[in-house]
Amino acid sequence: MADFAFKEEKLPSKLNFKVWLKIGKYALKQYKLLILCLIMTLFVSFYDSSFIPLMNASAIKASELMNGNNTTSIFDLVIETTFIFNIKASLTYLQYMILFIVMILVRSVAIFVLFYFQNIISMRIMVDLRRDSFRKLQELPFSYFDKNSSGWLIARMQNDTSSIGDLISWDVNAIIWALFDLTFTFITMFSINWLYSLVVLASLPIVIIVVPLFEKEVLLRHRKARNAYSYYVGYLAETIDGAKTIKTLSSIDTVKKEADEITTDIKKKRFRAHMINGYVQPILSTLSSLTIALIIFLGLKNVGSLGKASLVSTIILFVGFVSSIYNPLQNLSEVFSEIMAGQAGAEKLMQLIEEKVTIVDTPEVIAKYGTILNPKKENYINLDGDIEFSHVSFSYNEGVEIIHDLNLKIDKGTSLAIVGETGSGKTTTVNLLCRFYEPSKGHVYINNIDYKDIGLGCLRSSIGYVQQNPYVFSGTFLDNIIYGRLDATLEDARNACKIVGIDEYIMSTPNGYNTYLPTGGGSLSQGQKQLISFARAILKNPAILILDEATSNIDPLTEVKLQEALMNITKGRTSIVIAHRLSTIVSSDRIIVFDKGKIVEDGNHETLLSRNGIYKKLYNDQFASLSIDEQFEVSKKEEQIKQKLSKC
Repeated sequence: MADFAFKEEKLPSKLNFKVWLKIGKYALKQYKLLILCLIMTLFVSFYDSSFIPLMNASAIKASELMNGNNTTSIFDLVIETTFIFNIKASLTYLQYMILFIVMILVRSVAIFVLFYFQNIISMRIMVDLRRDSFRKLQELPFSYFDKNSSGWLIARMQNDTSSIGDLISWDVNAIIWALFDLTFTFITMFSINWLYSLVVLASLPIVIIVVPLFEKEVLLRHRKARNAYSYYVGYLAETIDGAKTIKTLSSIDTVKKEADEITTDIKKKRFRAHMINGYVQPILSTLSSLTIALIIFLGLKNVGSLGKASLVSTIILFVGFVSSIYNPLQNLSEVFSEIMAGQAGAEKLMQLIEEKVTIVDTPEVIAKYGTILNPKKENYINLDGDIEFSHVSFSYNEGVEIIHDLNLKIDKGTSLAIVGETGSGKTTTVNLLCRFYEPSKGHVYINNIDYKDIGLGCLRSSIGYVQQNPYVFSGTFLDNIIYGRLDATLEDARNACKIVGIDEYIMSTPNGYNTYLPTGGGSLSQGQKQLISFARAILKNPAILILDEATSNIDPLTEVKLQEALMNITKGRTSIVIAHRLSTIVSSDRIIVFDKGKIVEDGNHETLLSRNGIYKKLYNDQFASLSIDEQFEVSKKEEQIKQKLSKC
């Protein structure tokens, strides 16, 4: 079960600029804040890389001259400063201190503004990515979820969006900051002493060669680590969803071993990814230290014939310049590693956002009915439930056909039951009707209109679907019941619940319809969840009602009551029931039997029993498996239903 954690996907070996350009579009939406952050970064970088070194060097030089001139008062000191682009200034000590204090305060404000708005940019990018990815999930068909696990999707929408938001805001700014630092440092260096500047720059070609050597390996290792982590999230979702199965099979020790193997695998891959920095950082630090030693050596030799005061300040200044160059280079190396780590997530996230939606309306249909997310409900038409499948075939995978040339006409108001062995195509047929999938061949008509011309939103708003395993959302009973019709009142909800027989139970809970239910339904039985799903469908008042094994988890007594209610609910309404327990469909107007994707029998209960076909065999097999008392109850129930039908 855990083998998937060790699979290696084919990974590209270079920086994917196309992906970052696509991600960059999200950042450009915040261009005003980006410009503000750029200005703040420019100022702070100038302050750190040029203003402070030059001011300090000027102060050191002035203090040396003061000692040589025997000046007694510091306030008599005149500090001569040459800024970049040969801008000269002569400042008294008081002016020097005031300028220093003002610049410190301005820098503090700039840092606050920079960090504050970078955080806003990061959050906005993250929110936009999450909105777009969630929107795409709502548009994607069932087939996409058949191929991608919930864990994989959660990793994309939660972890990747967060890391990309931070990366685009903080790391991109870190690159710009480093480049500004280097630019101001180079300009300042060469404006002071070109010879020492060349000494500092002499080691840079080595750095330019060393860092790219690690680029490919950093990318591959980080992607492997990210890929392993994504699969781990999928494994977690699988084991949490299957927790009850794991416990009932007494497989806890096996799952624990699998989890240990997966987490150990992630640890190894993450360690290997980050180990690259363990090589890069010492190399840069060694080069930095050697350059500083060479500057000091040349200074002691007084290369360039500088005066004593100028020599001391120049040596101190250029020692600082070495750090001003190598620190940004180290930062660039770290940021590059983070970009490499984030690229795998960015690629997968954009893969989700750009995933092609295969079931979509034509522009003409959208113009009339709108989209699922932006519907034009005022243009929705009333569907009466006339349905026709015309030469419909369907394949989940190419070459493996599930439905074969299906021709089926269902008249308005008909109660149709579909039976057959598992995998015969029953659920697939109703999923095609709901347009969760689309036919590989043929057409589906509703009201004699090709359902592709009706609009997805209009079509699905006319269908009520009760699944075998219904889902209960976190919220109150009322929230869950009105989920498909938010304008419904409490009275509407209660009426629907009374029909299906769940009202009495709900009212017995501490807060009635306002009782909170955790995700999944908490302590509700599967049958109670199905009754809530029934109430949802009834409240929606659909033209077409689909029940997919909807009574399979309901106790016999409740089922009898529900069957009686359904006779009233389905009256005058097209209903399609997929049933495993054949006793629940004896009252259906029409029963069709599926076998290997084809209709092999068609008729009502009595007609099909009179034929010695598949239906009679299925019915007799089920009937024979019941106890004598259960057989009596089934016969009694069938007779009651027949009597009620004769009165209708």
